[in-house]
Amino acid sequence: MSEVKSSPPPVGGSPRARRKEDARARILAEARRIVLDQGFEALTMRRIAEAAGYSAAALYLHFENREAIARELGEAGMRALLEALAEAGKTVDPLQRLKALGLAYAAFGRAEPETYRLIFMEPGFATTALGGKDAAGAAAFALIGGVFQDLATAGRLRDGLDLEGLALTFWIVLHGMVSLKLTCSAFLVAPEEALLAAALDNLLHGALRPNREP
Repeated sequence: MSEVKSSPPPVGGSPRARRKEDARARILAEARRIVLDQGFEALTMRRIAEAAGYSAAALYLHFENREAIARELGEAGMRALLEALAEAGKTVDPLQRLKALGLAYAAFGRAEPETYRLIFMEPGFATTALGGKDAAGAAAFALIGGVFQDLATAGRLRDGLDLEGLALTFWIVLHGMVSLKLTCSAFLVAPEEALLAAALDNLLHGALRPNREP
């Protein structure tokens, strides 16, 4: 299981600071396990305290409430996703970048299935933990949105298209592919690259100017 890590304490930090950081990491690890094993609704401060071996009062010394814990978990997951997309986001040609981002997104879901489930597939978690306000999640979506903006700027898309709508549709396609791979993999026997190529062909059909096929 990939654990969510808090920001490391400064080098040379005091033993007290290290103990506090260790306690936070243990609390987050147990909270993550509870959500993945029992669902977000099962996440309570009492249950987290019991699993981590702390009193409920001690737990409140580190986190204000369960929403604060969920937010920490969600933001850590989104940072991991953004890091996974960063290299693909450097691809110069926009169409090749779109493919690279799609493959990197799918690879993240395959390599970090529990993190992906946590931030995107656990009912109620994303709304409580993130609420669409986390910087890493916005940056990750901006990488996708930037591709369509670059295509439009370069004159490779037809005029009058809803660029944000195209970006959102692309993310919906990616999420559907990754989610099915995680939950119903038997139905997706084709390689991810082939699935992504077919999805892009359909998404961009009619959007690209003539003779600008991906």
